[in-house]
Amino acid sequence: MSSSEMLCFVRYFGLIVGELVPMETEIWKLYIVLRKIIDICCARVLQPECSHLLDALVSEHNRLYLYFSNCSLKPKYHILTHYGRLLLANGPISLTSSLRFESKHKVLKAFANAIPCRINLGYTLAHKLQLQMVNRFLNQTGINPDLLKVGSCKNLNTFDEFSTQLFNFLPIELKHVVTSAPWIELRGISYKPGMLVILEINLNNCIFGKIINIILGNSRTPYIVCELFLTVGFDSHFHAYELTKYDEKENNLIGCYIKDLPNSTPTVLRVLGNGSMYASLRYAL
Repeated sequence: MSSSEMLCFVRYFGLIVGELVPMETEIWKLYIVLRKIIDICCARVLQPECSHLLDALVSEHNRLYLYFSNCSLKPKYHILTHYGRLLLANGPISLTSSLRFESKHKVLKAFANAIPCRINLGYTLAHKLQLQMVNRFLNQTGINPDLLKVGSCKNLNTFDEFSTQLFNFLPIELKHVVTSAPWIELRGISYKPGMLVILEINLNNCIFGKIINIILGNSRTPYIVCELFLTVGFDSHFHAYELTKYDEKENNLIGCYIKDLPNSTPTVLRVLGNGSMYASLRYAL
């Protein structure tokens, strides 16, 4: 797997097999500690005190790895011990990651595999990259990117489609015929109905909403209509929030502009075999 695929796999591994793992399984603690380390390392905003928490988690992770594997630590586990100090010195670890730079290696490797001659290979690759850059400048590809991409749209009358309570809550520009989109991509982040977004963050829990509709008015600012979920609490076994639906008799629809969300990264709803619903975050908030 690539690094991005491995990261996605680790994030959702707890929801994939967690229900098959008995509670208080010792080796499962190793995964949970690793999951907490990834949460902190991928976070975009952190307090300085998180460096002490990261040091403690890395120490616990290395201890559990030695205990269960009966092997010595690899160099990358030693590098982990410096992350707390780097967090204090440079800020969030994710902002100093070389992941995006290393993704360029895929293009270089594709060029290298397509070239039969290995004489002066570095010069050939550099020349190809320069030609690629010139082509981008001439065609303006990616130079002035469209911040908003929208799927095939259709007209929607909000007065007919939405309840009176929700219609009264809508901004003025949306209280008539608007555009409904099956999906949008805003600043590189994709949104579509069925995804979960975080509507509110408080000291105890996050409040989640499932996207029902994505509509756009004259301002072309995406507005989402969401079905609210009740957050039961954070389940440490799955390292995810347990959710449940409100009573069907209650009006649990709410809307907001995407730009007003406390966190713009969506997530997915995972339904386990027993019917329980969980949502996992991509990083610590």
